[in-house]
Amino acid sequence: MLLLKVCRCISELCRNRSSNSNSMVSEYKARADVPSPEELFARLVVLLHDPLSMEQLATQILTVLCYLAPLFPKNINLFWQDEIPKMKAYVSDTDDLKLDPSYQETWDDMIINFLAESLDVIQDTDWVISLGNAFTYQYELYTSDNEHSALLHRCLGMLLQKVDDRAYVRNKIDWMYKQASTTNPANRLGLAKAMGLVAASHLDTVLEKLKDILDNVGLSIFQRLFSFFSDNYRTEESDDIHAALALMYGYAARYAPSTVIEARIDALLGTNMLSRLLHVRHPTAKQAVITAIDLLGGAVINAAESGASFPLKKRDQMLDYILTLMGRDDDGFVDSSLELLHTQALALSACTTLVSVEPKLTIETRNYIMKATLGFFTLPNEPVDVVNPLIDNLITLLCAILLTSGEDGRSRAEQLLHIMRHIDQYVSSSVEHQRKRGCLAVYEMLLKFRMLCISGYCALGCHGSCIHRKQTDRTLHGTFSNLPSAFVLPSREALCLGERVIKYLPRCADTNSEVRKVSAQILDQLFSLALSLPKPAGFSGTVDIELPYSALSSLEDVIAILRSDASIDPSEVFNRIVSSICLLLTKDELVATLQGCPAAICDKIKPSAEGAIQAIIEFVTRRGKELGETDVSRTTQSLLSAVVHVTEKHLRLEALGAIASLAESTSSSIVFDEILATAGKDVVTKDISRLRGGWPMQDAFYAFSQHTVLSFQFLEHLISFLNQTPVAKCDLEKGDNSGHLADGQIEDDILQAAMIALTAFFRGGGKVGKKAVEQSYASVVAALTLQFGSCHGLASSGQHEPLRALLTAFQAFCECVGDLEMGKILARDGEQNEKERWINLIGELAGSISIKRPKEVRTISAALSEFVPYSGGFDSLLEQMVEALCRHVSDESPTVRRLCLRGLVQIPSLHIYQHTIQILGMIVALLDDLDESVQLTAVSCLLMILESSPDDAVEPVLLNLSVRLRNLQISMDVKMRADAFAAFGALGKYGGGAQREIFLEQIHAAIPRLVLHLHDDDLSVRQACRNTLKRLAPLMEMEESTALFNSHRLTSDHRSDYQDFVRDLTKQFIQHLPSRIDTYMASTIQAFDAPWPIIQANAIYLVSCLVSLSDDQRILSLYQTQVFGMLMGKMSRSPDATVRAACSSALGLLLKSTNSLLWRTARQDLK
Repeated sequence: MLLLKVCRCISELCRNRSSNSNSMVSEYKARADVPSPEELFARLVVLLHDPLSMEQLATQILTVLCYLAPLFPKNINLFWQDEIPKMKAYVSDTDDLKLDPSYQETWDDMIINFLAESLDVIQDTDWVISLGNAFTYQYELYTSDNEHSALLHRCLGMLLQKVDDRAYVRNKIDWMYKQASTTNPANRLGLAKAMGLVAASHLDTVLEKLKDILDNVGLSIFQRLFSFFSDNYRTEESDDIHAALALMYGYAARYAPSTVIEARIDALLGTNMLSRLLHVRHPTAKQAVITAIDLLGGAVINAAESGASFPLKKRDQMLDYILTLMGRDDDGFVDSSLELLHTQALALSACTTLVSVEPKLTIETRNYIMKATLGFFTLPNEPVDVVNPLIDNLITLLCAILLTSGEDGRSRAEQLLHIMRHIDQYVSSSVEHQRKRGCLAVYEMLLKFRMLCISGYCALGCHGSCIHRKQTDRTLHGTFSNLPSAFVLPSREALCLGERVIKYLPRCADTNSEVRKVSAQILDQLFSLALSLPKPAGFSGTVDIELPYSALSSLEDVIAILRSDASIDPSEVFNRIVSSICLLLTKDELVATLQGCPAAICDKIKPSAEGAIQAIIEFVTRRGKELGETDVSRTTQSLLSAVVHVTEKHLRLEALGAIASLAESTSSSIVFDEILATAGKDVVTKDISRLRGGWPMQDAFYAFSQHTVLSFQFLEHLISFLNQTPVAKCDLEKGDNSGHLADGQIEDDILQAAMIALTAFFRGGGKVGKKAVEQSYASVVAALTLQFGSCHGLASSGQHEPLRALLTAFQAFCECVGDLEMGKILARDGEQNEKERWINLIGELAGSISIKRPKEVRTISAALSEFVPYSGGFDSLLEQMVEALCRHVSDESPTVRRLCLRGLVQIPSLHIYQHTIQILGMIVALLDDLDESVQLTAVSCLLMILESSPDDAVEPVLLNLSVRLRNLQISMDVKMRADAFAAFGALGKYGGGAQREIFLEQIHAAIPRLVLHLHDDDLSVRQACRNTLKRLAPLMEMEESTALFNSHRLTSDHRSDYQDFVRDLTKQFIQHLPSRIDTYMASTIQAFDAPWPIIQANAIYLVSCLVSLSDDQRILSLYQTQVFGMLMGKMSRSPDATVRAACSSALGLLLKSTNSLLWRTARQDLK
């Protein structure tokens, strides 16, 4: 209060005498009992410290300075008139100041700047020296006032910065250190900043002083040995001195000139000075040492900004110091004290600084830092004002590691993925705030990474183009600056989008709204980045390029809604996100997403797990057709893994629903195979009857048996498997899983699982399952009956389990179809083994079925044709079976016809010859069957029978077979097409006899189609055509064709090789078969209307070769106008780009040929 009154009095007095300033100066100098101007200025500047003091003391002091300006050296008056009003304006509104947490630091900086600029204006060395002495005298006034002492340190430090007298400077910093109180954090911080200000002009002098202090305090290290036995040694005092020393070193580096800082820092680190400061124990002392290291790193960054960049030696060692000081070993991450949290926050900030300087982090150091810091994500929320900044610092550190790592786009993408994968555990944590922090960290890193890809990286945090980035880019990019962007930018594949999507998509259905919003933004950033990167290898230009951008736009619309309207229905938002992601994923990314689903389905947050399942169902429903067999298999395995690990019944059923959707949308047989394989492994490795929560595979069997679409398919698959797999001849003891299981044993396990699945189907299928069983009644009975012989054989040798499983399944079947009589028969005689009692049992079952279900008898008989391959030792029985099969090969049921024919071709080899002619006649008839499945069976059986058929049996039907096979070669069914081509080739070995000329005509009729399908879309068709051409080539009598048919161009899948082969083959045709060109042309032109675009393109190329290479005027006159017109029409009307490109290429080939004059004439005629 007294000071305030004095200031007011001085102001009033000066105001009244303002008209005569000269007299005031004269009177002031004449008096010896008043302070000198230097003392007055020193006193008032330090008293400015508190801007919130009562009645605006700072404003009053500034006013006094204005009035007293004439007392000070010239020119200061004008400067103060301009500067002091600005300072008054800053402190005028105390309420605003209170809202700014850094107001005191800002105000102190303004005071120091005001002093520095005042000294620059004065430019009077003697006056500055005198002012320095005045500042020295002020210390005795603030012995107990650390806040004002801190400012006084800084004022003296700034003044010494302006002085050239080294001795004077050394004397004053000695005085400053003696007067400082290192026990008080504010006082020692002011001292450290003061030393830093002095170091800006007198670095070596300051470093000498600091070394003296360090050496002196080092003497007391020996006393540490005695501190365990004596209380005389005060650890706190040593910590305070070390803390002050560390800060002084740090600020000396911070303010030192950039031109000399490198050598000083290298020398400083070379002395291992920092290691001598690691013994501090008090939290504030640790914070001081960490701050010092941070300032050292900042000095390197400042030097780089000034163009004097250099690597920070022992940077990794300093990082280790920081991590040591933050107490990562002794203190856990949970329940940390407040001071420890402050220390850790500072440590993270310092790590960020050191990470941001050269040299680049090694992988080992990066992993070391992440291991030591990522655990902070698990900190509790409270206290918010400390924990939140700490988490922000952690995220900033992770972003710094990302931005300063790697040499090119791929290596940086690897860094990004490495960090994100380590954060995954927090993204999917059961603790809400951990999920929020994890998602926020990923989002921030993606923002930085995207900015890095778009505009490069600036160590100072600038966006876009900046002067700092040029230097940094040279460092980061190195020799990459002259390479195409593909070498600098990462590829889309490097982002592993499929893996990432399935990690963050469940969070879009999280219970926390902030997590939902941030996770949606993460997906947006991922795909925005992906669409800006080079296209993946094999990218097809035919893909609708607008589709992903439209989907991304839709995703961004959803995010905009989330930002503006928190009340929107989360399920609606999630549905829109899933729809967008479904369109944004490439095929490979979709596969990776589906295969990474187990963790998502097992998510600890139930709505997220449900959302993951919902997303998977939509993905497979909308894009399941794109998945290959291997993709379906591995996706099924992933889903089954999730089913096994999900403990909640509801989620397990939903996951099984996803598997059902996969089976519906892709290949159900592959899905069923994987389910049985998994069940088979469980049967031999687990006690499935005692599993907690039940056996997941049993739930799967129930789910499929009750599925309205898949129940019939699943039952048929089980029956098919039983029919194809013999019953186990040995049984592995349950639980013995040593060594590798042989293929036969694996089949036995799956067979056992299939029998369990059948039992579950019969018992748990409900109405839907019962309907499927009724539809497949005959095949079920046949399949179960076929197992009796082997199961009883095993039972007689002591292995009773297979028979019991079979009888259990059969009894369940009887209960399902309501056949109590058959159930009684099984219960009575099912396990009887004496004198082949089981054969009589089958007879009784057959009698019962013939009475109750007579219509099923014929179908069951056909199904039992599987016995044929094993009936070689029973001639009479075989004859009866063959006769029965031949009778029913024309049955009205396609299934019966197929099974009968399949049974006939499996007659044992010793007996097949006497039935070959009869079987071939049936095959010829069934090749014309109205049912495509029967035709396919006929072709497959023909391939089997031709392997062992004599010439005299085949030659009579050679023409009929050839004609029918040619008709089937244009089937839309890939398997049919491939088998028809293969069977036609197999006929080649019978074409050299009496039927040679007739068969040769069939060959020439088929040659164009064979050539066209050499480059079919399907690999099996291509392979069949290649083999067939090789087989038929000797019959065509073309010289020099052997080398052509053995060349790599025939076996290559590349179109260019195919075209080269066609061109060379055409030359052979023209040279050796000129009379056939007309036939080839007519057949090939018909293929212009083939249902496959690739075949149309192949036909266009073959025709262009035939015409352009031919010199036969008759051919040219017949086809020139027709071909030219068709090519022009195709090119203008075809919707397929491949066909249009083929037309364009063909026209060019024709116009460049030796007959180009004729073609130009034809073109003019068309006009």
